[in-house]
Amino acid sequence: MDNERTYQVPSLLKTAYYACNQIDRDRFDSLDVPDVDLRSCCESLFELLKIEKTRNEGNDRHTMYSRALLASSDDERFRNICKEAASHGHINCLKLAHEIGVPWDEWSRVPFDKPCDRTARLGYLECLKYARENGCFWDEETCRYAARNGHMDCLVYARENGCPWDVMTCNNAAENGHMDCLVYARENGCPWDESTCYNAASGGHLDCLVYARENGCPWDKWTCSSAAYGGHMDCLIYARENGCPWDVMTCNNAAKMGHKDCLVYARENGCQWNDLTCKYAEWNGHKDCLDYIRENSYPWSHKIRTPL
Repeated sequence: MDNERTYQVPSLLKTAYYACNQIDRDRFDSLDVPDVDLRSCCESLFELLKIEKTRNEGNDRHTMYSRALLASSDDERFRNICKEAASHGHINCLKLAHEIGVPWDEWSRVPFDKPCDRTARLGYLECLKYARENGCFWDEETCRYAARNGHMDCLVYARENGCPWDVMTCNNAAENGHMDCLVYARENGCPWDESTCYNAASGGHLDCLVYARENGCPWDKWTCSSAAYGGHMDCLIYARENGCPWDVMTCNNAAKMGHKDCLVYARENGCQWNDLTCKYAEWNGHKDCLDYIRENSYPWSHKIRTPL
């Protein structure tokens, strides 16, 4: 019977801590004791329980949330309890919130802000499992977030349980240097494209760039230009020596960001430049790049004003 079920309840320690005033809480925090970790999700749940106790209707626990809304004007706060619990990895709060009827994310104003997205982004596998197994929606964003932050366990769980993914999973893994996520995604059929190499070069992750290329990932001129923008000389050299195309944006980005080594390498290996190369260096005060441009006698170098 439903009234014989066991439900999640707040711990006695957290309940006692919540009941204390700030002075007593500060005194407790100064002791050599475990951290209570009272967060917004915990406080919101205590407020809901307090409302229920005041009303004392003795009704079904599953409708506690909806009943509490009738007696409170702070419905926005209560509607976000599941997302807040997911953000802090509070599995007990997540369970309690779900048991009393708090919605997963019906009121989310942001499509990529679901509890499953938050747990995958922050690496709270236990919360991700509970949310999904109890009806929380997920989509490609869940895998994207897991890959972006290198939470391999969340990525594997999501995929093995039917979560969709797309090219952004590989892109995010490459951009942030999470080789294990990139390899797992690719070996399990996740698509990739030129943006994967671009993102690897942009983040300076040569190992991801090499893996992508050696396993057939396409690239284009933006791989070189993004490497130059970030000053990642190793990625720029690897890309160019392995046939990656480039154009004036490689020199322009190197000059814009003051990466003289990339600018010199590009020019000495035949990369084009134009008026914007000079202007970017001048506008951003990169005198060493301007000096190099002057010394290499570009036709418009006589227009260059030495930065103050």
